[in-house]
Amino acid sequence: MSNIDINLDQFYSLSGWQRLAEMGMSFGTNLLAALAIFLIGKWITTHLVILMKAALIRAKVDRTLVSFLGNVANIGLLILIIIAALGKLGIPTTSVTALVGGAGLAVALSLKDQLSNFAAGALIILFRPFKVGDFIKVNGFEGFVSEIKMVQTALITPDNEEVILPNSVVMSNSIVNRSSDPLCRAQVVVGVDYACDLKAAKAAVLKAATEHPLCVQTAGREAVAHVTNLGDSAIEITLWAWTNEANLGAFRFGLNEQVVENLRAAKINIPFPQRDVHIIGQQA
Repeated sequence: MSNIDINLDQFYSLSGWQRLAEMGMSFGTNLLAALAIFLIGKWITTHLVILMKAALIRAKVDRTLVSFLGNVANIGLLILIIIAALGKLGIPTTSVTALVGGAGLAVALSLKDQLSNFAAGALIILFRPFKVGDFIKVNGFEGFVSEIKMVQTALITPDNEEVILPNSVVMSNSIVNRSSDPLCRAQVVVGVDYACDLKAAKAAVLKAATEHPLCVQTAGREAVAHVTNLGDSAIEITLWAWTNEANLGAFRFGLNEQVVENLRAAKINIPFPQRDVHIIGQQA
């Protein structure tokens, strides 16, 4: 009986080692396959992202958006490759997918404001309502666009102050782009005396623009002077004249000064606001 027991023990022991070896061989094969899936998939992903970026650059898409889309595509494809590799190892991918989805939802909820800035930044880069160097007005701020990022836009104001605006704020407000056209219109409003020669006053005001070296006159964009209001104390004359966008500030300041000098030279009075009061005395 003892010999039989020993043989049975050896049989069961040998069978257990065989099963362990088979499990080891199976796991090793799956591990190698998972590594192959990951390495080959990563290589394919890298080259696909490179091709995608090259295609976007050839389509003249902004490089900031190209980089952002490339990173998103790279991360998304790597997640799919990792899930496929884990599935080859026998790990249930349903739970992994649910975990990734839950984590993604949690991140999305916690970063919803930043994600809205990302989306707005993509729209700015894609549709280009303005570009770096443009002078814009948005949300009560105005200045030159110095930088456009995926989450924020930077402006340099005329006072040389930097204003950082979230892209969601930029896209949710009206945008005035002064640089969309190379020419800008300057306006000067001046009041003249009711007793003056109105034609001479208009000519003096208009002369301030037509003789200014920064004034630009093209078809449909000539300098003009019109009577725009009959005020309580003065006749208001409005001067409209055009100049290059880069010269608008200097041109406007020069017009104000030249209009005053021309009116003084023509001996046309610029009246102060005044009111005549008539007092009727009561007889005793």
